[in-house]
Amino acid sequence: MSLKSERQIESEWSLASLWAPVEKHWIRAWTLLVFLFLYAPIIVLFAFSFEKGTFSTLPWSGFTLEWYNQLIGNQVILQSAINSLYVGSVVTTVATVLGTLGAIALVRHQFRLKKAYRVLVIVPMTIPGLVLGIALLMWFKFIGFNTSLMTVMIGQLVFVTPFVLITVSSRLQGYDPKLEEAARDLGASKWQTYRRVTLPLLLPGIISGALFAFTLSFDDFLIAFFTSGVENTLPIFIWSKIQHGTSPVINAISTVVLIVSITLVILSEKLTQ
Repeated sequence: MSLKSERQIESEWSLASLWAPVEKHWIRAWTLLVFLFLYAPIIVLFAFSFEKGTFSTLPWSGFTLEWYNQLIGNQVILQSAINSLYVGSVVTTVATVLGTLGAIALVRHQFRLKKAYRVLVIVPMTIPGLVLGIALLMWFKFIGFNTSLMTVMIGQLVFVTPFVLITVSSRLQGYDPKLEEAARDLGASKWQTYRRVTLPLLLPGIISGALFAFTLSFDDFLIAFFTSGVENTLPIFIWSKIQHGTSPVINAISTVVLIVSITLVILSEKLTQ
C-alpha cells in the first residue's frame, strides 16, 4: 500500500508537471492562433502585391512595383475608386447627420411609439444585403428611378444610418445631462450649450459612427451591385475582374484600400483622444 501510494503520488506529480506549462501558456497560444487566422490572409495579400510573377504562388519570382504602376495608369480603376470615394463621402455625411439626430431623439426624448421607432431603425441592419439590394432595385424600378450612383447612395443610407445611430446612442447613454443643465444655469443659450458642451462630448461617438459609415459604404458590394447601373464602384470593379481570373493588380488595389482603412482607424483613435 505504501509503495502503491508513492507511485500514485509520483504519477500525479508527473501529470501536474506536464500540465503546468499548458495551463500557463494556452491563452497565449490560443491568442496567437486567432491573430494568425485573422491577419494571415492580409499579410499574404500585402506580400503578393509586390510579387513579380503574374501568379500569386510560392516561391516568389522577385520584387516589383509594376502592379502599382498599372494601378495608377488604369483610368477605369481610378474612376471606380473616385466613384466609391464620392458615394462614401456623401453617404457618410448624410448618415452621420441623420444618425446623430436620431440618436438624440431616441435617447434624450420620450414620445409615443418609441419602442416601435427603435425597432424600425434597427431592422435594416438585420436584413441580408442580398434581399435589401433586390428590394431596393424593385422599388427604384417601381417609382421610375434610373439606377445610378444616386440610387447607390440612397440604398446605402438605408442600412448605414442605423449603425451611426447605434454608435452615437451608446455614447449618449454614458453622457450626463446635468452638464447641459449646468451650462444653461451659467447663462449659456441652447445653441451655445449644444455647440460647447453637447457636441464636444459626443464627438468621439460621432467620429466613430462616421468612420464606420464610410467603411461600410466604401466596402459595400451587394447594394451597389443591384443599384449602380452602368457606373461601377471599386468593389464591383474588383468583382468583375475576378470573374476573368485573379490578377496581381487586384492585390495592389486591395493593399491600398487596406492602408487607407488602417489610416482611418488610427486617425479615429487620435481624434477621440
